[in-house]
Amino acid sequence: MSTKLQKDDLSIAVLSGGKSSRMNYEDKGLIEFNGFSVLSRIIEISNKYSNDVFIIANNNLKEYEKLHPYLYSDILDNYQGPLSGIYTALSKSKNKYVIILPSDGPFVKEDYFEKFINYESDQHILVTKTGDRLQPVYARLDSSLKENLRVFLETGERKIDKWYTACGYEEIFFEQNEEMFININSKDDIEKNRSLIDRFYG
Repeated sequence: MSTKLQKDDLSIAVLSGGKSSRMNYEDKGLIEFNGFSVLSRIIEISNKYSNDVFIIANNNLKEYEKLHPYLYSDILDNYQGPLSGIYTALSKSKNKYVIILPSDGPFVKEDYFEKFINYESDQHILVTKTGDRLQPVYARLDSSLKENLRVFLETGERKIDKWYTACGYEEIFFEQNEEMFININSKDDIEKNRSLIDRFYG
């Protein structure tokens, strides 16, 4: 790939993580801060960069549809973890490339999409890295990997990192914007990041 991607070159899939025991079994994809929906904000930003933005979710589908009409549930039977959602994203994408991100990442900004759109690489998988930590659900994937992933899942494997390693991937560093990749997984996370929440959802 040698040119900047356009809106018709890529899809964006928002992966719902579902309910969390550390959030009193609330659906993390439906969280609101200060009256503002996290998912609505993610969708609003995503729409700037793609004409094919959709959600992957398996629960509370009517609630998700109120926020965004383009919604898919996992294609594969028997929940198989985040890779199952990624497989569905690759299958439903209308375009060559798919940018994925989770619904419980409330601080994502335009910079996230800009980096992947402008980054030139022949690798089929580009994965976010912050410091020494890989962020596997923040990535850009080539939709041609769909069949490869299906075969991988049929072996019983479920680890994203292991699939990425099997395929080969390139790490994309976000040294200046690590706050974008803070996920809210518990009530403690909310309190710990209160100032950041108020800045983004004030």
